[in-house]
Amino acid sequence: MAISKENAQKLKYLFEDGHEVDWIGAFVKIVNKDTKTVPFILTEEQKQFVEGLEKFNIVLKSRQLGLSVCTVALAIRQCIVYPNSCCLLVSHDQKSCNAIFDKLKQQFNSLPSWLKPKEIANNRQEIKMANGSKITCCCAGNKDVGRGDTLHLVHLSEFAFWKMPEKQLNSITQALAPDGKLIIESTANGLNYFHDLYFQAKNNENSYKSFFFNWINGSTLFKKDYDNSVEIYKSKNNKLLDVAELSDEEKELVKLGASLEQLMWRRLKVASSGLDAFHQEYPSTDIEAYISSGANVFSNKKIDEVERAIKTNKIKYIPKENISDLPRLLQLHYGRSFFIWKIPKAGERYFIGVDSSEGVGQDYTVVEVFNKDGEQVAEFYNNKLKPYEMADIIDSVGHYYSKGIITVETASGGHSIIERLRYNLKYMNMTKYKSYDEFNKMQWRIGFDTNVKTKNLIINDFIEFFEKGLIKINSTRLLNEMKVFSIDDNGKMGASGSNHDDSVMSTALALAGLKNGFYYPF
Repeated sequence: MAISKENAQKLKYLFEDGHEVDWIGAFVKIVNKDTKTVPFILTEEQKQFVEGLEKFNIVLKSRQLGLSVCTVALAIRQCIVYPNSCCLLVSHDQKSCNAIFDKLKQQFNSLPSWLKPKEIANNRQEIKMANGSKITCCCAGNKDVGRGDTLHLVHLSEFAFWKMPEKQLNSITQALAPDGKLIIESTANGLNYFHDLYFQAKNNENSYKSFFFNWINGSTLFKKDYDNSVEIYKSKNNKLLDVAELSDEEKELVKLGASLEQLMWRRLKVASSGLDAFHQEYPSTDIEAYISSGANVFSNKKIDEVERAIKTNKIKYIPKENISDLPRLLQLHYGRSFFIWKIPKAGERYFIGVDSSEGVGQDYTVVEVFNKDGEQVAEFYNNKLKPYEMADIIDSVGHYYSKGIITVETASGGHSIIERLRYNLKYMNMTKYKSYDEFNKMQWRIGFDTNVKTKNLIINDFIEFFEKGLIKINSTRLLNEMKVFSIDDNGKMGASGSNHDDSVMSTALALAGLKNGFYYPF
C-alpha cells in the first residue's frame, strides 16, 4: 500500500541515526507498572542515556531506572534499521537473563506488523530475523558469549556482580564491530573491576564514556511507591514529614531535587536496610555509592559539611582575568591544572606540599598550597608533565607564594624534582630531614621520606587538623579523594580501588611543613 509523502518523510526522519528516542516512542510498546501496554515514552534520564551513547559506555546507576529496557529497544532498532546486525544482551544470572528475554519478546511483538521482520527462530533466548539480524540473551560466564559473531550492540548488565569480568570483557570487546556500541551498566557492588573502570572513565583515563544516574531524578517511575510510602509514614508518625525536621543530608538531597515524598520513602528504606546499604543501591552521587563508613580514614560527615559550605558560600577559584601578576608559566596552566582561591599577601608564610609522579598519564603530580592560617589557597595537578617540567612549575608556585617552604615526597619523580629545584633553580626554602650514612654519620637530606611510619604520622596529623576545624579546604577534588581514602585490614592507608590519593598526600605534606614551622629565607 502506498504511503503519503508526509509519512514517507516522517519514516525517513525516524530511521536516521540521532533520532533513536523518537523511533522507540513511535514503534515500541512496553508493559507499565499497571500491567497496561503503552507506547515506550522515555523518561528524561532514559533520553539522556540513549542520546549520549558513544562506542564505549559505562553506567553507574541507582536501582530500577529502566536502562536495561532502553537497551532492549535499541537492540531491536539496530536489527531493523541495519539488517544483518548482531546484538548481545548479557545478564549476571539466569533469572535476570530470563527477565531480559521476556522484555525483548514483549517489545519485539509490540512492533507494527509492517515493521516487524519475519522471525526464523525464537528460542533458546535468541530471536533470529529473516533480514539476517539476531538478538541473543545469555548469562555472564557462558564460554560461547560472542564467539564467532561481529557484535553491533552489546549490553553487559550488573557488571559489578560478574565473576572474572575482565577476562570476559576482553573477549567481548574483540568481537565488537568498528561502528558497534558497548554498554556496561551496573549498580555498585564494592571496590572491584567495575568500580575501577567507571572512575577511570570519569577521570578520562580510558576509552569509556561515564554516565551516573541517581535515585532522585528517576521519580516518574516510582510515583506509586512514593505515594504508598507517604501513607505508611503518616500512619506511623501521625503526620507528614516537615521541612523543619530534615537532617543536613536530607537538606542536601532537596537541593539535588528530592521531594518530601521521596524523603519519606527514603526514611522507610533506611529504617529497614540501613544507611550504607541505601547509599550503595540508591546513591545520590557516584562517590556515595562506594563509601564504606567503617574503612574510611576521614569523617564522611565532616566532608559533607565542608562540601555544603563550599556550595552555600559559592567558593570558586579566582578568574584568570582577576589576577594581574601571575607568572607566565602558571598562566599557561591556569583554569586547567592550576587554581587559586587566594592571591599571596606580602610577608605571609606559605606551606607547599608536592606529591610527585613520573608524568606518564597515570598518577598525578599534585601541588597544594596552604597559608599560615591553614587555608588552602592554591592547587596544581597534572599527570602528563615530566618531573623536570614540574620542577619549573613548582619553582614558579613557590616564588609566587612568597618563597614558601616546599615539602616534596622523595618517592617516584620526587628525587628529580628536588635535584632540579635545589641545584638548578637554587630554591632554598625546602623541608629537610635527618638520616645516617654507612659510617653512621648524621646528615641532612632535602625532601620528605615517606615510609609506613612517617605516612601514618602525617595522615593522622591531617585527620586531626581537618576534624578539629584547624584547616579550610576549598577544593572539591581534594574532598573527593578524602572520601575514598581508606585503611585496609593490614593497616595500610591509601585510595580505595583505582582512585587517586595524590591530593591527599600533597596536602598532608603541606601540613607537615606547617606543623614543623621551619622556614629558610633566601
